[in-house]
Amino acid sequence: MSTAGDADRVRRPRDRRRQISVNARELFAERGFHSVRMSDIAEATGITPRALYRHYTNKQALLLHVLFEAQDAFLGALPEITEDYDPASLSEDLCVMARASLVDPHMARLWKREARHIGPEDSRELRIRLNSLASGLAHVIGLRHPELAPVEKSVRAWAVIAVLNSHNGSKSMDTEQTAGILGASALAAVDHNLVAAPDGIPDPPPATRSSASRREQLINIAAMTFRRQGFDGASVDGIAAEAGMAGPAIYRYFDSKTAMLATIANRFTEWVSLETVRGLGTASSDEEALTNMVSGYVRLAAEAENLLAVTVTEAHHLPEDLAERLARSRAEHLQDWAHWLRKVCPERSDTVNQLIVHTARVLIDDTVRTRRVMHQAGAVDSLVRVATAVMRYTQPRGRTVK
Repeated sequence: MSTAGDADRVRRPRDRRRQISVNARELFAERGFHSVRMSDIAEATGITPRALYRHYTNKQALLLHVLFEAQDAFLGALPEITEDYDPASLSEDLCVMARASLVDPHMARLWKREARHIGPEDSRELRIRLNSLASGLAHVIGLRHPELAPVEKSVRAWAVIAVLNSHNGSKSMDTEQTAGILGASALAAVDHNLVAAPDGIPDPPPATRSSASRREQLINIAAMTFRRQGFDGASVDGIAAEAGMAGPAIYRYFDSKTAMLATIANRFTEWVSLETVRGLGTASSDEEALTNMVSGYVRLAAEAENLLAVTVTEAHHLPEDLAERLARSRAEHLQDWAHWLRKVCPERSDTVNQLIVHTARVLIDDTVRTRRVMHQAGAVDSLVRVATAVMRYTQPRGRTVK
């Protein structure tokens, strides 16, 4: 005689753990770690929360599994980089990695936004694996271009990783076309021959003075806190304590924690608009207009790193109307880049140019937040040249993308 437990075992799919992982990944990417409950994941999978806990002890363990699973798929697409790795095979290997990254469009978002919610040891392991990939790529770049300084190899390596993880899930072109563009863009980051101008972009000087304004101090502290802990993990009292004031005193300057986030995101967005106007105003050619916008954005991102980071990773916590306004402003900034890129590279379609512009922006946003890279002298100027090269890459022979 069969029991209810036997029936449950018969009904349970063999890939139940895989189903849980897929649903968790989608929910974490859509809502953020703090906004997803284990019961939400259980409901999406068609099981009870109790059944879910048979597979994962808690939400953090599930996030950890999702992150390692996604990273394994990406890292596994590239042959191990050893001393006898053939640097001539890098072009094809980059396309293979681009295809692998397109299988899971959520991977990059989860790594950039949610990895801080796992334990320090697990987070360290994820970083070690990614750093190992970057070191391997830098080694191969050095084999292809032995004349490059260490900072150049480092910036190019991390730019490649950013390019390969830049896709946002858009279906504007098929997977093979998208992989071809991402692979070619990554190769442009590796092989470009743009040289530093005599008056290249200087690295931002260390801040030795700060505003005496309480409001400005709170904006800076809130940006650092949101970046470190996430919007949901930060508290008004914690921000106030960092500023050396009582929690309620913050409300003299901001109505809420959300108001602080809105101020940070709006400030960075308006500064981007100002850099765009400045860059276009001093340009004497279409190429210079494009270069000025790229260099202005890189300089701003490097100088206002915390504002950039919070705008990129926390804006989904804003009320819908504010989030839509911010997204519209970002889209307009990208359209500006696409407009001038179209003039510089008229042979490419608007669809391709829009993808390349998005890729270049993500390249900058990700690389400038990689402190082990950007703390090296010359990194800012190197990043400008890498991003410019990606924008203007030459279509590889035999691979036509319309």
